[in-house]
Amino acid sequence: MALLFFGRHLLWSHQNANGGTTFYYYYDAITWLAGAIALLWLTWFLIGRYRRGLALRRPPRHTNYRLLKRVVKIKRDLSSRYLRAGFSNTIHAVGIGKVAGGNDYCIQVFVDDVNQEWRIGAGATRLPTRYRGVPVIMIEMPMAGFLYEATLSSMEPRQYTDGIREPQEIVIGGISGANANLKGQSGTIGYFCTRKSKLPRRKEIHLLSNFHVFADPCKTNIDESDLIMQPSPGEPTSNRPIASLISFSALKFDDKKQPNHVDAAIARLWASHPHKAVIPLIGAVKRYVETKDIEIGESVRKFGRTTGYTEGRVFSICLDIWIRYDRTGRSAFFQDQLLIAPALPTLPGFVSKGDSGSLVVDAEQNAIGLIFGGTSKPLESKSDLAKPDRIPAADAAIDKLPKIEGYGVANPISEVLDRLKIELLV
Repeated sequence: MALLFFGRHLLWSHQNANGGTTFYYYYDAITWLAGAIALLWLTWFLIGRYRRGLALRRPPRHTNYRLLKRVVKIKRDLSSRYLRAGFSNTIHAVGIGKVAGGNDYCIQVFVDDVNQEWRIGAGATRLPTRYRGVPVIMIEMPMAGFLYEATLSSMEPRQYTDGIREPQEIVIGGISGANANLKGQSGTIGYFCTRKSKLPRRKEIHLLSNFHVFADPCKTNIDESDLIMQPSPGEPTSNRPIASLISFSALKFDDKKQPNHVDAAIARLWASHPHKAVIPLIGAVKRYVETKDIEIGESVRKFGRTTGYTEGRVFSICLDIWIRYDRTGRSAFFQDQLLIAPALPTLPGFVSKGDSGSLVVDAEQNAIGLIFGGTSKPLESKSDLAKPDRIPAADAAIDKLPKIEGYGVANPISEVLDRLKIELLV
């Protein structure tokens, strides 16, 4: 039997000058040895990659994945109906949350005006309280927009002073930065990352932010003018280029059939600009959280160009939502996002314009999401307005509706990492 595996085989032969014949053989033992070495190397590589992946992720926290998967499926079914064109003039988002005072999942339907019919033609009828056995809760919330700062005059009455908008000798996360082509606009450099590679190579440092911050959404290709300025072009202080746009996930507008999943881009940091992988008042990022392990209600925080350090909590997961882009007047549909509510009453808002690109982390400095949308505008008391077309049958229920304002919308960070094929610098 051993001869079948460790035999000798003729490769070729040739005649010598003296008339003799030289034979060349290969041996099965050498073949098996080379194969064993290759297999050991591959096993070592895959185990190392798996262990590194585990080390970069926050351990799971005993989420009931089977139940959550069922609720997500039901939410998507409801979202496909409620968010389609022509169904409602007030519903703009559908997500998954928890029932107040309990631990059961519910489907959240977000409306920007509770005085309107919840669906066209509904009249005085109310939103169903259950759908396929899952509680359904209506929540009043202003419609979200992309959080770029267009001009200095667009600042809201509350003047934030905690953000970093000046030139920084050492580049860090959470500071002002944006594409050179976005004249008069500002955003946030979220954090640092490296590109994944199947082959060993020198790791170049890249900056991470939103597509609508690091790129010009009105362009289709990257060219030599796509430089990242720090601080942003919209700041009154002088700025300079520090990085070149490398890759992004482009946005699709006005098309629910092609949902967006991330609003993200990376730029290669020029070696001449020193950096430090920290976020002010937060520190260095340790790991990241997979989307399925993000918990509803858990505490989070971020540091952005405008509001600086703020705290909040995860209010919704698997959020389907329409986001306005005021620069073009169009809207983009996003699927399976995170809704971050401010930590009331400590902070009136979690984000403001200019915070686009901020990295959201949990209490242990594990990255959770990338801020790209939201609103800091206070919710108008529409439920208290005396409107001729007010729905009288719903008055009592309207006054008791939960309300959300000053919220942020974030891409789950694991989705950003997967789609851009990057790793956070940890």
